[in-house]
Amino acid sequence: MTSDELARDAEDPAHPPNRPTHGPSLPPRPLLASEALRDDLAPVEPLAKPARIVAAAGGVILAGTAWSPAWEPAGKPWVELASAACALAIGTLPVGYQARAGALLTVGMLVALVGIAGSGPASVVAYALGEWGVLALLAAVVLPATLLFRCHYRAYRAARAMLAAALALCVPFAVVTAAGFQSADVSVQVTSALGLVGTGFGLLGFTGSQTPLSGGALASIVNAAIVAPIVAGAGLRFGYGGATAWYALSLSSLSFGVATGLASLGAFQLLAAHHWKRARDQEEPPLPADPPAPAPSAPSLTDTWHDRR
Repeated sequence: MTSDELARDAEDPAHPPNRPTHGPSLPPRPLLASEALRDDLAPVEPLAKPARIVAAAGGVILAGTAWSPAWEPAGKPWVELASAACALAIGTLPVGYQARAGALLTVGMLVALVGIAGSGPASVVAYALGEWGVLALLAAVVLPATLLFRCHYRAYRAARAMLAAALALCVPFAVVTAAGFQSADVSVQVTSALGLVGTGFGLLGFTGSQTPLSGGALASIVNAAIVAPIVAGAGLRFGYGGATAWYALSLSSLSFGVATGLASLGAFQLLAAHHWKRARDQEEPPLPADPPAPAPSAPSLTDTWHDRR
């Protein structure tokens, strides 16, 4: 190329200069099996995109409670709208991984605690469980978060200890839920059984590291099982009213599940951000050694010359 052509190409950014290449271009570096295994057993920033979708969907559900029949006739839906706006902002604003995780945990806990106090979109908890709703909140946040961490970091030794501590924290909730069997209402008995069975799903996290589990499915099952006794308890409290009451009751119970789901997802991501480097530095357990070959047997009197060659 002449000097005029090079100068013209340099001035036009849309048409870069056609410089000659020296030799063939290098192929991209192949992905090693060890790197793929490490990404599977110790991912970096897991559930980053799903967290945004869950937060946005949760914001829509929380906003729906603003137009549901109010539990307090004199109240105004400012708490519902503020909660929905915060959840939508978490899902749409471009913030960092740890910042979004902290916001998920904070907003979820605040919505649930305000509901236990008898206000906001999750206020049905105050009518169903009263002050015992704190135990349901603790179980619905800690157990799904540690289950997600255990399923995403299967080879990390500390994940088992976290899950065991979470199950220990769920014991008071299990005791209160088991008291529902003394109720004469069948729905309370059935949902109490579902709550205990759902909490027992946490034991699946103690499977071996070679057994992949769907952390999202397990966390959702546990969350739904903990919310089920709240629906039955509130229905019994209100005497199983008409369709309008059931709509408000179900939507408020779902809002409590959304709040605890956001909080557990944020807690899991904070754990992942703090431990993923340690999980990658941890040595993988060695593969079982091959069994030793059997020793050759001594020649017997029935051996022939051809057998001993």
